[in-house]
Amino acid sequence: MNSINIKLPVTSTGAVTKNPRKIFLFAHTKCGKTTLASKLKNNLIIDLENGSDFIDGMKINVVKEAKASGVSVLDYLKALADQLRSSEHRYDYITMDTATALEDLATQLATILYRASPTGKNFTGTNVITELPNGAGYAWLRMAFEKIYGLFDGLAKECLIILGHVKSASINKDGKDLEVRDLNLTGKMKLIVSADVDAIGFLYRSSKDPNELIVSFKTSELDLATGSRAEHLRQEEFPILTYDPATKTFKDSWNKIFIK
Repeated sequence: MNSINIKLPVTSTGAVTKNPRKIFLFAHTKCGKTTLASKLKNNLIIDLENGSDFIDGMKINVVKEAKASGVSVLDYLKALADQLRSSEHRYDYITMDTATALEDLATQLATILYRASPTGKNFTGTNVITELPNGAGYAWLRMAFEKIYGLFDGLAKECLIILGHVKSASINKDGKDLEVRDLNLTGKMKLIVSADVDAIGFLYRSSKDPNELIVSFKTSELDLATGSRAEHLRQEEFPILTYDPATKTFKDSWNKIFIK
């Protein structure tokens, strides 16, 4: 084995990047996640929920396109990732819409992967998550999720954005049950995504102005997910999208997330 020359640092070095390279934004349904994504320039929206027909933007409705091509959504996604990898055009941003749909696809792929393994070659079921004993299917779900999630890793010049849904949970503090916000992902799926992304923001409508969408990166005991490695987003909260009913136009503040 060749010797490896490792130079140990003896002084502090500065940060090499400011903006998040991967970001997860989650919210309640119909809050405006996809509309917000459509306002980001040179952003390809990969619609996995057949919900982008009502917005303008650079988008691919994977559900419709897969059906029109006569292939599964999984096969279409793989082909799309391959084409993005070989294309001369690079998108600054790629948005996966949504993480819930990704997990549903991972459930399908988990069963396919298990059937292709020596231990699962005789499996005749349709869902390894619910049909394998002792929770054994979750290991296959994690493997499948990482495969699909990793298809688009590194394909965006600036940032991969994942949109997701919020889940209500509860914690017990000092004998009292407190309702908290969390990512609507299964167990280890949440850990995989949370550890991998650089920032997680919660989107919600302003109580003072319903035409204003707020993003919060504030960490608190009532929020199990939000936070940021990027210094300019830590403990920050600000309007990210505002709708003007008079002119029927939107004003976004993506430049507060992706600073120059």
